[in-house]
Amino acid sequence: MGKRLRIAIGVALVVLGLFATVGGVALVALVGADGSVGIAPTRLIGSGYAITLPRLDVPSLPAGQHVTLDVALQQGDRPMFLGIGPSTDVDAYLRDVPIDVIEQIDQPGAARTSSVTGDALPASPEAQPFWAITATGDAPSISWTAEPGAWTLVVMATPPRRALNVTATGSVTLPVLGPLGFVLLAIAVAVLAAGAWVIVRAARAPAS
Repeated sequence: MGKRLRIAIGVALVVLGLFATVGGVALVALVGADGSVGIAPTRLIGSGYAITLPRLDVPSLPAGQHVTLDVALQQGDRPMFLGIGPSTDVDAYLRDVPIDVIEQIDQPGAARTSSVTGDALPASPEAQPFWAITATGDAPSISWTAEPGAWTLVVMATPPRRALNVTATGSVTLPVLGPLGFVLLAIAVAVLAAGAWVIVRAARAPAS
């Protein structure tokens, strides 16, 4: 193998190692050792009876792995309801009800929503039997170990009232992401070191 080719391979490994190192550092900084991604306090504003975060698609994970979702509302001027239920049941419950749907969470602290029109008055959310987890009060919070399936998060006043203005915080935890970041970082550093070693060896070798 020629000297120039070996140097080119070493440079390619260094570049790959640098990009992988940046990715590994970013992943470690984002999720931390426990695999948790936090959401900054985010203001949710809606003109309807509910604000929803639709279609939380939870996959089946290997044994021992699970997703945990934590959500809390800061204290406001009225009692609030937090609930997570199967998307099909939530859709049926809120059919023809004016609501606002979270389309995107923009960090830090803002959310984009779209309005869904309707003229129906929703029944009390606490009376619905399909929720996987609920919480009510001036500052409700939930911590839910997710099951595989399609789920929808719902924020409502209790009793239901139109026009919502709340601030939510939360986090999503997948434990495997914590060690995965450190593994990626270790591999990246090894590739970077290997590339540097190849370049040094090639530079010292006599031209062929």
